[in-house]
Amino acid sequence: MFKNPKMKKILVLGVKWGTVFGLLLLIVIGGYVYTTINDLKLSLNEMTIEKSAVQQSPSILEMDSYIDKKQLLDISTFFEDTKNAHAIEDLMDVGELIEYQNQFIPTKDIYLPKTLDNQCQRFNCLQFRKSFKEIPAPIWKGLLGTEDFRFLEHEGVDPVAIARAIVVDILAMKFVQGGSTLTQQLVKNLFLTNERTLGRKFKEMIYALYIEHILSKEEIVTLYLNEMFWGTFQGVYLKGFYAASLAYFNKAPKYLTDYEATLLISLLKGPYFYRPTKNIERLKSRANAVYKRLSELDLMASKTSEIWDENKWLAFQEDFIKRNKKFNFKAYYQVSKNSESYLEPYEKFILVSSVFEIQDYLKERSKGADIGVKVLIAGRECEDFNCEDMFSYYSKPERVKMTAISQEAHQVGSLLKPIVYDSFIDLGKSYDDEVSTSPLTLKLKSGTWTPKDYSKAKTQEVTLKYALQKSKNIPLIRTAEELGFDKLEENLSKRIPKLKSPLAEFPAQLLGALELSVEEAFMTYSKFIKNKCDQIKENDEDIEDTVLYFMSNAGETTISKVASSKFKQLHIFGKTGTSNNGLDSWYYAFDGKSHFVIWFGVESNRDKYDLPISGAASSFRILQKFILNRGKLPSEVFCP
Repeated sequence: MFKNPKMKKILVLGVKWGTVFGLLLLIVIGGYVYTTINDLKLSLNEMTIEKSAVQQSPSILEMDSYIDKKQLLDISTFFEDTKNAHAIEDLMDVGELIEYQNQFIPTKDIYLPKTLDNQCQRFNCLQFRKSFKEIPAPIWKGLLGTEDFRFLEHEGVDPVAIARAIVVDILAMKFVQGGSTLTQQLVKNLFLTNERTLGRKFKEMIYALYIEHILSKEEIVTLYLNEMFWGTFQGVYLKGFYAASLAYFNKAPKYLTDYEATLLISLLKGPYFYRPTKNIERLKSRANAVYKRLSELDLMASKTSEIWDENKWLAFQEDFIKRNKKFNFKAYYQVSKNSESYLEPYEKFILVSSVFEIQDYLKERSKGADIGVKVLIAGRECEDFNCEDMFSYYSKPERVKMTAISQEAHQVGSLLKPIVYDSFIDLGKSYDDEVSTSPLTLKLKSGTWTPKDYSKAKTQEVTLKYALQKSKNIPLIRTAEELGFDKLEENLSKRIPKLKSPLAEFPAQLLGALELSVEEAFMTYSKFIKNKCDQIKENDEDIEDTVLYFMSNAGETTISKVASSKFKQLHIFGKTGTSNNGLDSWYYAFDGKSHFVIWFGVESNRDKYDLPISGAASSFRILQKFILNRGKLPSEVFCP
């Protein structure tokens, strides 16, 4: 065929090197595809459904306890398989819950329904993955009719859609329409970026073809609806159709109407662009167009009555805006990420909700400061942070909780005064002893120091009991000076950590001018309560004659103005602490079963603020809401 030997040789070499090059190209492409698929496998493995912390124990509402109606309805949003407050209504119908003003009272012990598991691994995010059989037909039909009508006919990449898109783009002389399938959209949103490059598009096609190979069509739709981003609500990211349904409609997906399901799918195109707070007309236009399209495709029953009128749209928008200002989604996210089992899930929700409510209540008085809240609750036998009967909370989940609770110290203010007064009794004083309230000045090596009280005394003398309950400073320092600072220091150094010596030169420590972490404050009081109870038993004392009882009468202490009538009926040992011009506010409590330490304060730029916030106004209010609304009969201080 080739008479010229040179041409024949060139052809042979061309075929030879072409074959080598082709093989190398196939190896490179094969390696790229293999690596790409392995990367996808790893990403898919991360999407397995895992049990979350919130399901570790059941939640029980004890008979005759008081339940905050609003908070119970708020958590009912996250009950499994219920329509909003449906479970609560059922309990009321059978008489197990009695409504009284703004509260519920259980007539028997009630086991609350299970709550949903949050599988979202992203920070500040809620996601409740469901199987295909749990996805209502209007939702998956609406998805296919809107995003990929030929989904059941292609294998991940649709040549017909690509060809149609190319023609449209050429006629328009610009990028108007894409040819991506539902599977391609899935991999782009979950594993790739939005950049318009051939490399990204090629990887997208590989991913799509592989996913279609290993997953069924039902599994792909399920993955899509469980993993897609649906906007934010109360500042929490929404992943998946279930979380979106709860946020936008306040009910589980199975209870959505066909039109509501259409509206939910319509939001997928741009959760922020169509957000109902401001862009209601955009969403209305798109939802109506999508619903008509789905009806034409026989994917929805064509019912003109389903389409909302102006009143329904207005009601929907107002309800969404109102609920968006609440805290239940934010609270539930934080609860779902806490695995400590000392509190039941409902108790955790009540505590976190109470923190948000008090922060909001004090928003104006906080003056825009960087407020943080730290809480430690432990069983009476606990001595340190390693105890199993322990619950801890930090309002900033983006930071390390252990560091915040155990290592970050804050000035304690009056928090430890009961321990100081108890030392006075050990050194021979009586709570009936009277002490002058007139001003005094001490001469220290560092200069003169004049302690002051928050409010001027009404009498010239008060009893030590009154001074203790009203947290008076001048009577405390007068008594300490009378007893002798050296003698007092010997007693207190065993009780209060970090006490600086000599006490006579640093007497302000007795008023709270020392810093402890939340854990250290708990350990200090845990040891004090234990030793005090041992002392009461050994000496056969009446607890009603001790500091434990005196500080359990809320109506007579510094919390008297903010304590509710219900709380004043209880006997729970407690003490506030406020220092640094309101930058650090504390409350410690002991109810006979548990220790409670709550810190509320400013965490950054502290030199810029001077807040009119006390421990009674902040930390105590958090505890009060928790104690009275957690669904448990309150315990009272006692020594077993």
